[in-house]
Amino acid sequence: MKNASVAERPGLARAEARLEESLVALFSDRPELCGFTVASDGALLAADIGVYPPPDAEGLKLLCEEIRTALREVVDERPEAAELLAGRTFARSVH
Repeated sequence: MKNASVAERPGLARAEARLEESLVALFSDRPELCGFTVASDGALLAADIGVYPPPDAEGLKLLCEEIRTALREVVDERPEAAELLAGRTFARSVH
């Protein structure tokens, strides 16, 4: 079965919008967060986290938990969002 694009599936479009809203809030709340990748093994694990200035170990642990919580909330609200996360990289937009 061929994967439908976000535009072809209204549920995915809504999930994408909710995901964007959540990530905008996360990057806004954590100005030191530059970006991260979501593990592609189906788990909601952040990998390759870019942070500047680098926090101490406890600060990094807290940031990882905040990322995981933000992703989990979106997936709990919109389960189809899980399709949009695996292996994807999210980065702060600089203009």
